[in-house]
Amino acid sequence: MTPPLVRADELAHTYGSGLTAVVAVHGVTCVIAEETRAVVTGRAGAGKTTLLHLLAGMKKPTAGTVDWPAFEPSPPGPDLIGLVLQDGGLLRDLDVRLNVALPLVLAGRTGTAVRDAVDGALELVGLDGFAKKAPRDLTGEQIRLAILARALAPAPKLILADDPAGWLDQREGERLLGRLVRAADQLAAGLLVATAEPAPTGLFGEHWAMVDGKLVLDR
Repeated sequence: MTPPLVRADELAHTYGSGLTAVVAVHGVTCVIAEETRAVVTGRAGAGKTTLLHLLAGMKKPTAGTVDWPAFEPSPPGPDLIGLVLQDGGLLRDLDVRLNVALPLVLAGRTGTAVRDAVDGALELVGLDGFAKKAPRDLTGEQIRLAILARALAPAPKLILADDPAGWLDQREGERLLGRLVRAADQLAAGLLVATAEPAPTGLFGEHWAMVDGKLVLDR
């Protein structure tokens, strides 16, 4: 049995202190493995984004623990965790290929390794015919797919997606989430998606909810 990709135990995070303190995440215990296909829903401010940042190692918990048993070193670097951020906008002066390649180049990859990774990610999300397009020439759905391709290009083993279908209509959003689940299958990566909207029935194996910083697991 392979070890979990990420494991949280009584995880908590508080912003500020004293009378102005805001508890964003409180007492969260969860496990994400390679086979996990989970979605967590909750209203704005419920703590979903903070939870994803904690699981990605971007924030330090104020209580509890989070660890990454399957990774060495731990916490893993950004090339092993595909983090799709709400504000993960594209650079307007770069075409789609260069936008997707940028994190790889900044991580020190060069040449054929970058080209192959970018081509594979664009094909994975269905944008292989749009590599030379500028962001201004893309539809809203295509922009979100390009952002997704950028997160998938390093072939991560853990994908954490924060409202990846934001500002898309229902049909476009369901199509994007379907591509994301299929990408996780192809990469053999664990997947946790956070969204304020109900997830399409049958797309995710686990449905979680966040209420006032607390996580409710419903399998």
